Amino acid sequence: MRQHIEKLTTDLIQLPKRERLEIVRFLLFLDNRSLDSDEVDSAWEKEITDRVRAVDEGRAIGVDYDQAI
Repeated sequence: MRQHIEKLTTDLIQLPKRERLEIVRFLLFLDNRSLDSDEVDSAWEKEITDRVRAVDEGRAIGVDYDQAI
């Protein structure tokens, strides 16, 4: 299982930032779908939207994968 996760991670980090953020949005949706809180959902939606906008506007600062690990 560990090798599968490492391969998946390697594939994901090669995607453009915007696509990675869309995957994050989807995963957060999966984690939050059992919650009935509209407040939590809208807070996450705002956070994700702000982060996507920062990437699009060039204000986001990326971290090298090797440094992050």
